[in-house]
Amino acid sequence: MLKKITVLLFLLGSIAMGAQFQKGTVLFKNNTSKEGYIKIRSHDGLKFKENEDDKPIIYSHLQVIGFDIDETKYRYVKRNSIDVEPVILKEMIHGTIVLYEKEIQGGETSMGFGPDSNLLPVTVDRKSSIVYYMFVNEKLIKIGRKIKNRHLKILKDCPELVSKIKNKEIHKTNVITAIDYYNEHCGKTPITED
Repeated sequence: MLKKITVLLFLLGSIAMGAQFQKGTVLFKNNTSKEGYIKIRSHDGLKFKENEDDKPIIYSHLQVIGFDIDETKYRYVKRNSIDVEPVILKEMIHGTIVLYEKEIQGGETSMGFGPDSNLLPVTVDRKSSIVYYMFVNEKLIKIGRKIKNRHLKILKDCPELVSKIKNKEIHKTNVITAIDYYNEHCGKTPITED
């Protein structure tokens, strides 16, 4: 029985390992691209193979600007000029303002009540959430889950949008609609900051 379970686990693991590669296109820094199978590595870069049976090649941000999987665009973006390694973000909107998102995984976390408490720690199941970033004027600016007043200052050259957000015609949590509106109605010229 134990032997059967071991074989079953090995087969399931092999299937899962093969399923981690997804069909997509890698975009290289020299303006070329290759179609094949992509697997995102947990720490940096990606594994790529042109055919399913090929041995994978590892690429990092040094060779690749991003990749596309199922019409979803993933790009390497520097958080600031000091960052040595860029982060990979999902591109949601491309325009004068480029909007990116990153999913923050949930999971369980233990929450204590302090050293003097006699209460036992509680395990909290956190849901995953989306964090937005906008790339404007060669800077990546973290928005978070909603547009805040400091972001309205960046969008001030689009008074109609600022008004719609303040009047709650576009809710502050509807970041995609707000940035899409900006690019559609006001994003024809680069934003200047005072």
